[in-house]
Amino acid sequence: MYILSRAVVFAMFSSCAPTEIPPERTEITRLLALGGNAFSIHRTDHFLIASDCDDSVLSPLADRLEATYQAVVRFAEDLKFPMHPPPDLLPVLLFNRHSDFVRYAHTVEFNDLSVPGFYHPRNNTAAYCNVSDLPQLLDISQRIEKAEAPERIIDWRSQRDAIVETFNRLVIQHEAAHQVLFNIGVLSREVDNPDWLVEGLACQFEVNSGEAGNQMRLADFREAQAGAASAATAGQADRRFLSLADLVADHEFNVPDESKRIIRYAQAWALVDYLSRTRGEALAAYLRSIAGRPPNMRANREQRITEFQSVFGPMDQACEQLWIESVLKLPSVPRPHRQ
Repeated sequence: MYILSRAVVFAMFSSCAPTEIPPERTEITRLLALGGNAFSIHRTDHFLIASDCDDSVLSPLADRLEATYQAVVRFAEDLKFPMHPPPDLLPVLLFNRHSDFVRYAHTVEFNDLSVPGFYHPRNNTAAYCNVSDLPQLLDISQRIEKAEAPERIIDWRSQRDAIVETFNRLVIQHEAAHQVLFNIGVLSREVDNPDWLVEGLACQFEVNSGEAGNQMRLADFREAQAGAASAATAGQADRRFLSLADLVADHEFNVPDESKRIIRYAQAWALVDYLSRTRGEALAAYLRSIAGRPPNMRANREQRITEFQSVFGPMDQACEQLWIESVLKLPSVPRPHRQ
């Protein structure tokens, strides 16, 4: 990872003749302006990171970003999907202080401040916060500092580590996957993409290489499907678990109700996982058709369902049951509880 301080960056630019201005100049200037005076530039193979964090925070994040990039590329290669590597490094902001992260989030009208990171398609920039400075972790960290009983310190450290790992996977890897998917040509930032597809794809990369699938999303799916089945047996309707048609046509994915939102993400993960395992060529064809939409087209419910059925076939009860049963047969292994 190559590091350039703010002073070195501007000295480099000022010494260049107009015809010699590095192509990254505009992007570096923009990132440093968004960050602040303490920010410096760090380059990895695929990312351009502006940060005021020290190396103990920066290096693990850079490694996680690069691992996610490679995982997305392998996924696209497995689908035989034609990729177009981005001509420039992907821009990233990493804030050491949560308050500075919140300030930036407000400038781009991102309102979910409970998470330590997000990808903003309009400016194509991912922004992250030093997880240890999150309000959710400050209380535990203070308890650890004040604790006298060794067993309490061990317990609280375990809780803190579990929360950090959950954020790393469900936020950093998830948002990095969004950024890579939109920049290597799997998805297009210029069109109206189905919510289930955008989020379901990103959920595939919340696990590390070699792990047995996304156990958190699988557990959420199992619990939600079991709840829907129990409600149906009792002659009731559980509207949290969407039908396949409703999932494909949904355009209000990030609903305020957290329980509904968790189920939507689990279903989106499950559908992309199922299609990539069983209908890889069709999924690649579907991705190409979505990327080929006119930029000003806003698909309605009927259009979303028609697009899906034109590639994958009728969206009938048999199709839906095949999908659910396939996901329920996936192996489960113990995993940490959702934090």
